[in-house]
Amino acid sequence: MTKIGVLTFHKSINYGSVLQTWALCKALKNYETYVIDYEPDKYKQLYGTFSLKNGFKYNLNRLFNILAIKNQINKFAEFRDNHLNCTTKYSSANMNEEILNSFDVIITGSDQIWNVHAEDADNIFFLPYRIKGKKIAYACSVNNTNFLEPRCNDELKKFILDYDFISIREKSGASKVKSFIDDKKNIYTMLDPTLLNTKEVYEEITNDRIIKEPYIFLYNVWSGFTAIEAAKIISGITGLPVYTAMMDSRIKQILKIEKEGIKVETKHTSPEDFLSLIKYSDMVITESFHGTAFSLIFEKQFVCINSKNSYGKLKNDERIINILNIVNLEDRYITIEDIHDFDFTKSIDYLTVTNKRMKKAEYCRSILLDAIEGQVKS
Repeated sequence: MTKIGVLTFHKSINYGSVLQTWALCKALKNYETYVIDYEPDKYKQLYGTFSLKNGFKYNLNRLFNILAIKNQINKFAEFRDNHLNCTTKYSSANMNEEILNSFDVIITGSDQIWNVHAEDADNIFFLPYRIKGKKIAYACSVNNTNFLEPRCNDELKKFILDYDFISIREKSGASKVKSFIDDKKNIYTMLDPTLLNTKEVYEEITNDRIIKEPYIFLYNVWSGFTAIEAAKIISGITGLPVYTAMMDSRIKQILKIEKEGIKVETKHTSPEDFLSLIKYSDMVITESFHGTAFSLIFEKQFVCINSKNSYGKLKNDERIINILNIVNLEDRYITIEDIHDFDFTKSIDYLTVTNKRMKKAEYCRSILLDAIEGQVKS
């Protein structure tokens, strides 16, 4: 049986990252599939309980929420132990060709592993090794990378050109990669792994209902206050309370959010809980790609908030725009100024939306399996 190693952002404390890893492995269930347990050096600073590099105030702010932080870290670890078939742990110091040569195929992706602006960006995810097996990039996201960045040099181009099959999550990203490698390979556009599965598949790992009353679920990864303000307004329009999952674990930030009338869930913070919070919600408000993806998967009423960056310009997240275009729900990507004109009673035709998504999913799975078997190449 073909032995596959998946190399992706599975170790981050981020719901989308771990669930897309699980979803990709689910799509590869007919193979001997392992998640290569690689942890970039940056992770200790990004996801550790404390970090000296982040400064005294940051650590003090987290100290008052230490039990919830440790609980969440432990729950993510339990999810990986229970649901991901991980290898021995590796770091940048001991990752090498010999490890990768134990697999017939190495798949990098999905998530933002090719976004050189990501804090956990790492050349390891471009497979800078000569290996015996196939190199496949599945739905890697480059997000706002334009390949003019200093680290996007001839060496990086050489790494990408060594892949047997390359697919990117967004059309714009595929165009960027194709241009960067001088049109020397065909670049496919593929769905994020989470979108390859039906809601019934996710219900296998979804926890029981957590919040008993009707509610809005706000999934706002970076706790930006545009989405929080939008949630307050929509709560006033609909009469529904707003709950959110703990992502920013600094107690000061949590208290700010709660001051706005939004309830922060600090106990039920596992990936399985996240799925429950979406599944049983009456509406989802999000700024996140994976918040959008799981709204579609669980067929929820939802809106994506298009907030502004530090320069006052709309972010126009290419990842969100791409998936909404596929299912013809572009009108669900709104600004805070659009809220009062938006019809929250208008339902989504999920018979049509889910059929479109699953048709695309069937195509993506077919191409991926053909790439593994060597029947399609870039």
